[in-house]
Amino acid sequence: MTIDFDDGAADRLVAVASEVDLQLVTGGFSRRSAAEQAMMEFSGSYADRFGDAASAEATDRLTLAAALGHLADAVRTVKAEAGRERERLADLAAWRGREQDRQRAAADQFLGGLGSAVAPFLDPQPSSVVIRPTPISASFSASDRPRTAGGSSAGTSSADPDRLRAFTASARSSDRGFADGAARLRNAWTVFRTNCGWADVSRSSLFAGFDRYLQENAADADWIDRIANAFERAGSGHALSDAIIDIAAAEEIPSQFQGLLAPGVDPSRAAALWAGLDLGTAEDNELAALPTDVLAVLGNLEGIPYWARHVANQQVLDDRIERGNLDPVEDRALRSIRASLGDGRFLISMTADVPPLAAISLGDLDTATNVTWAVPGMTSSSERMEGWVQAAQNIKDEQRIVAGGEDRAVIAWMGYDAPPAPPNLGVFNEEAAQAGAPKLAASIRGLDAARAGDMPRTNVLAHSYGTTTASLGLTQAGVHVDNFVSIASAGIPQSIPTADEIQASHVYAGQARDTLVGFPGFGDQYAYIGRDFSVPYRLDPTNASFGAETFGADGAVVDTPAGPQALRGVKDHGVWTEHHEGYLDVGTESLRNVALATTGNGDRVSPAR
Repeated sequence: MTIDFDDGAADRLVAVASEVDLQLVTGGFSRRSAAEQAMMEFSGSYADRFGDAASAEATDRLTLAAALGHLADAVRTVKAEAGRERERLADLAAWRGREQDRQRAAADQFLGGLGSAVAPFLDPQPSSVVIRPTPISASFSASDRPRTAGGSSAGTSSADPDRLRAFTASARSSDRGFADGAARLRNAWTVFRTNCGWADVSRSSLFAGFDRYLQENAADADWIDRIANAFERAGSGHALSDAIIDIAAAEEIPSQFQGLLAPGVDPSRAAALWAGLDLGTAEDNELAALPTDVLAVLGNLEGIPYWARHVANQQVLDDRIERGNLDPVEDRALRSIRASLGDGRFLISMTADVPPLAAISLGDLDTATNVTWAVPGMTSSSERMEGWVQAAQNIKDEQRIVAGGEDRAVIAWMGYDAPPAPPNLGVFNEEAAQAGAPKLAASIRGLDAARAGDMPRTNVLAHSYGTTTASLGLTQAGVHVDNFVSIASAGIPQSIPTADEIQASHVYAGQARDTLVGFPGFGDQYAYIGRDFSVPYRLDPTNASFGAETFGADGAVVDTPAGPQALRGVKDHGVWTEHHEGYLDVGTESLRNVALATTGNGDRVSPAR
């Protein structure tokens, strides 16, 4: 008789369990040292959470090691019991053989001798009580580890990201060794279970618990890496609010933040959600600590403060440029956007497109009392962002000249895909304008939501095909501005038959004299082509039938506080030219009238002739 128990398989399991037990105990020394090093410059609520996690890991590791020691002892015990059961079975089998021999001998003799009668007393039957194996209990459960401070902008934490990275590197190294031990242990356990069916295994949660322990360790390392990332993005030596780290360090976007990042969130809803996040007092570099994918959404989220959008977009801009291996178009655009920034300039939107759509505000939109969107026309692209930003700067400078030093902002809005120049025929239809109009409307609604209760004067200045886009945008639901100014219009769609259809308190239009293509230096050689040759043809906003307030662009002498001033006439369709004769060139009648109309001084514009 035999039992199903392989001593070799049992010995192997005991050896592996003992090895991994020792590995877990000794591996704690390096892990504890790395944690102590990380804690040297780690302070605040997140340092406390890190300490809690390190303590939980140590407790779990020693508990797991003890469980492995218990497993090895239990298998040794069962192996010994198996040996005794084999010996009992062998003794019983041998005795039965002898007993059968005695019974046969007795049957062969009519009169049994003394030996036959005495032999059973000299050879008693071995025990017939079966030895049962002691049940083996292989159990372990890893604990959960809190990884959030549940904080606010009032609570702060600080850390040295290099020390945090050193901890995660050390922790992952030891975890790789633990994982290898877990794999060897599982293999030895499988062989034991296959070849030692006599053993009674009552529970075997140890292996699931070991896996969970390793998962918790990996989650800790990832968590600390995310915290290190946050401190690196924020800048060396900077303390971060716990509210920011709660978001930056989370494995998943926290529920209270998810609504803000939901696709299509209404600007008013976004403003309300932002107000409830306790991030309103966060410093610029704190917001930059958030993950790049979160920042990419925040940077284009209408309704939240513009300082936050600027910080988010600037970080995403830097990340995209530093990533390298860019499409040449994307690279040119991103570098042009970066070159356009500087003191008092804010990157308030930037999409992931190639080239990206973008908008730069010259002035603080969170405080400005006068805001002007500058919408470009045909061939505009963020690849040439610097040129349109310079045109916006000219507008802002002229606004200060004609209306004083009020807190103003001009938005260089490269927020739609403008049509390229002919022979492409996009400029002769309204597809690009129809696609861009909702984007401009969304930007205007965003300011309404972000500045609710403190609205500035709002204006839209559009050039060329931008007037087609902007006029459509200003017929969208929920949109209204104080002044709409059209220059060099490529035509207003027939769906907007008069200025009254445009949702603006005042509509202005300026147009230089028409001139033939190929004869530069005499006037605007392109605007009338866009109007007259479009399909369907588009309306000229300077025609009396349209009803706009027109102003001059061909040059004039105007009265100023300093005396009469001669203003140059526009002699090109562009906004700025080599000879300073574009619609938004300094010293032109057009630029001055644009500045007057966009500062509430439309009654002072010089008349068209």
